[in-house]
Amino acid sequence: MLNFKVNEDRCIQCGKCITDCPPMCITMQDGDFPVIQDESKCLRCQHCLAICPTAAISIMGVNPDNSTELQYELPTAHSMETLIKGRRSTRKYKKKALDEKTIAKLLETSFHAPTGVNAQGVFFTATTTAEATEDLRKEIYTKVSKLLSNSDFDENDMRFQYLQMAHKTYINHDIDIILRGAPHILIASASKNIPLPKEDCLIALTTFDLLAQSMGVGTLWDGMLKWCVDDFFPELAGRLGVPEDHEIGYTMVFGHPAVQYQRTVQRTPPKINLVRKF
Repeated sequence: MLNFKVNEDRCIQCGKCITDCPPMCITMQDGDFPVIQDESKCLRCQHCLAICPTAAISIMGVNPDNSTELQYELPTAHSMETLIKGRRSTRKYKKKALDEKTIAKLLETSFHAPTGVNAQGVFFTATTTAEATEDLRKEIYTKVSKLLSNSDFDENDMRFQYLQMAHKTYINHDIDIILRGAPHILIASASKNIPLPKEDCLIALTTFDLLAQSMGVGTLWDGMLKWCVDDFFPELAGRLGVPEDHEIGYTMVFGHPAVQYQRTVQRTPPKINLVRKF
């Protein structure tokens, strides 16, 4: 049930909701107000609510007055450029966990990331306490130790080489390379039945990454964690609550950074292909 409603006292019949509707399911007869004739076509993207200049449209029970006005709230291009260039992968963390309200804010906002055909199917699994992450950390290294003691593994497999290095460093120096000592882990997964599960997860995590940086939260895209919960020990993903029919897009660790970067880096020239004529 879409519950598409138009506040006739506010609606100026400008037609913007009609022209911007991706599946073109909103119509309006002369002298009437916008309506949706076939609700099955609606993507539930809320473009109609977002574009209405007078906040006249409600859909799915959402009150447009509770949305944030964009005119004075968007960051400048310069501040976005600085955020993108200034973000760093954090490999040193304070042991203190983030406040659960901060974690919820990060995840709820990141769920707004775009998804293929607006599937909105990304599922976030995150540890909320340092204790839970520490228990996971110990379990991972125990399982890695057993895995590496198995003579059947392929020593030419790059994944094993990295896990060997991480295990040796953990045993000999008590340094955690797999989770980097972070107090939280994050897994983004999605049902295999949606059009683009992996890509949707990557976009959502990128959104999480940038928002976290803006809030002073450190992040690290963690490929070794993904190997552990996806390739080698999928039972860990199950114990954490990742649905069995989901594809894991990628994994992260995050928390209070124990380091503070002061400036952007300077990359080599980007690899760009500009096509001016086809």
